[in-house]
Amino acid sequence: MTAVITGDIIHSRKVASEVWLPKLKTYFESVTDQPGSWEIYRGDSFQLELPVTEALRIAFCIKALVKTNNTIDVRMGIGIGDKGYTGTKVTESSGTAFIRSGHRFEQLKDQTLAIESASEEVDADFNLLLKLAGFIADNWKPATSETIFHMLNKSDLLQKELAQQLGKSNATVNKALKRGAYDELLEVIHLFNKKYGHG
Repeated sequence: MTAVITGDIIHSRKVASEVWLPKLKTYFESVTDQPGSWEIYRGDSFQLELPVTEALRIAFCIKALVKTNNTIDVRMGIGIGDKGYTGTKVTESSGTAFIRSGHRFEQLKDQTLAIESASEEVDADFNLLLKLAGFIADNWKPATSETIFHMLNKSDLLQKELAQQLGKSNATVNKALKRGAYDELLEVIHLFNKKYGHG
């Protein structure tokens, strides 16, 4: 079992790509050392293959990283399934995870994050939860996004350590995490791993 995230940047033409693209590339390089496991193509679209138990946390990290700029946003479809063929690029690989990811991404309308697996019933329940979590994340402001990105990306980081890194007070960091519903987000990620991470 593997997970594939297919996504694109919303309103990418309104912001110079050098503002967000290098950050996204650096982040993708940091989360996977597998050659050919991620690709940015057509200027503002991307695909990333990763372990199922990392998929939702990394999707929210991508969301937070992109939203450190308040003009752009990101929509993503997560597919969970098998990998049948490994290409030299992730976009050349195939299998049910890739098909489901692309299909779910194409189906996104008023939702910016959704999942598709072999279980329609589990997906229906979980996508309702993602609709709510996604709605909250869609409204993150840059300062909240930055704080959540760092906390999600380094789960062993203490709030006071992050405050020092960002040059902010502990209270400011705490408020940003509360505003962004960080604790609730961790619960959603935990539930995702419980429901999908056993395959």
